[in-house]
Amino acid sequence: MKHTFVPLLILSLLAVSPLSANEILMLKSDTGDQLKVQLIDLDKGTAILRRSDGQEFPTPLSILSSESRALVQKTWTAKMEFIGKTMPQLNQSLGIPLFINPGNLWNEPAAKIAARLKWPAESKTPFTSSYRRYTRPGYLVAGAHPYTVVAYGDESGSADSFSLIFSNKGDSLSTAGAGEDHFTDNGQKIDRNTLKGAMRYDEKTISESLTKALGESTFQRFAGQGNRTIKVERWDWNDHSFLLTHVKEEYVGLRIVKTDFADANGKIERIKDGEMRDRLVKNVVKKENGDVVIENIPMVDQGPKGYCAPATFERAMRHAGVAADMYLLATLATTGGGGTNTRKLYDEVAFTTRSKGGRTARKIELKSLEPSKLKKYLDKGVPVLWQMCSLSLYNQTANLRTRERRSVKDWASYATKIGAEAEQNAPKLRERANHHICMIIGYNEQTNELAVSDSWGRRYGIRWIHVSEAEAVSNRSGFVIDL
Repeated sequence: MKHTFVPLLILSLLAVSPLSANEILMLKSDTGDQLKVQLIDLDKGTAILRRSDGQEFPTPLSILSSESRALVQKTWTAKMEFIGKTMPQLNQSLGIPLFINPGNLWNEPAAKIAARLKWPAESKTPFTSSYRRYTRPGYLVAGAHPYTVVAYGDESGSADSFSLIFSNKGDSLSTAGAGEDHFTDNGQKIDRNTLKGAMRYDEKTISESLTKALGESTFQRFAGQGNRTIKVERWDWNDHSFLLTHVKEEYVGLRIVKTDFADANGKIERIKDGEMRDRLVKNVVKKENGDVVIENIPMVDQGPKGYCAPATFERAMRHAGVAADMYLLATLATTGGGGTNTRKLYDEVAFTTRSKGGRTARKIELKSLEPSKLKKYLDKGVPVLWQMCSLSLYNQTANLRTRERRSVKDWASYATKIGAEAEQNAPKLRERANHHICMIIGYNEQTNELAVSDSWGRRYGIRWIHVSEAEAVSNRSGFVIDL
């Protein structure tokens, strides 16, 4: 969160509603102005104070009255003593070194936390970042095995939230366990081949671990992905909320979020349309060789899962300023083992983008993939989600062309060359197999190529293919998330 200093009098006038999570302080300036805030940090004579609307401001102690300076110092000392006593127990219960002094993830770079936890970097743009790990059996958090763990960063690089997905209907339970103990509950065996048994074990184990460290939980309703509200079990600690979710026959998940986000039941302030339009169009880069490409689209690596659709939708949603989680999207429209009902997923995404971000998700026909037909989206920074068949010859060709382009000097000759190759390749690309969804993120009208991005990690952030070859593997439909 950005810190912007404003005069104390303005702070006191704006801080009119109750604050939560941390102790509320009533402070005074040396001129008598009053201020109702939370103390977030204290370093070298400057306090980070949070106003009731969530804004944080650096405030020099020197502008406070002597009584308020003493109160800030006393509060900070007590807070550090509390953190010193509880943080080791919390890290021990989690089984990972999540917290370090002074115990505030939100003031720490997401990259630094990820490095500490050994979660690899997945994506970084000027607006968001993510660090994801697909774990192996034996990796435990709060006593249970998560299939994937991810840390999200905000536009300043600070940690914004964490998502851990445990037993779920999209993963194979036969390989999920960390030994037999993972499926034992009070001495009774749980059938490791049933989702119900694994979910029951994970929920119980995580709940007991957090309760041991943080005390009794509370329950609340929370805005989930798609058109649903879910029940969560909640624990609070030092401006962090731990939200444990068990959606019947779907998944067990643990989110770590800011307390004010939890207090708002998962609702976020949408980015204004004008601001988002400006952001998107600024991401469109035009190069001398005729390439037009949308940059700064978040990468989401679907990993070993058949989650190309949820991963691609998450990328498009985050690019449009709407928070999303691939695994949670997948639970809305997947069958056991990972297959996705794209139509159902689209319906859920459309609701989420409209209700949470004011964006419009639309199905579109892609009868032609000529750049002239796609420019109305791409030129304003909106990627096209493309349904196609990811055949071996297609991928070999895209990989080869992408490498060749790095050394092209004569683009007219190159266009003639690949045009001839595409004419030969297109008849060989008519097989309807390997159904996939990816993004079209750019074009070159001179070479008649499309820039394509797959949810397979940074290596596949951009590849190039001739329009004729793309049309041969196309399923002639797709989606956009537009303003």
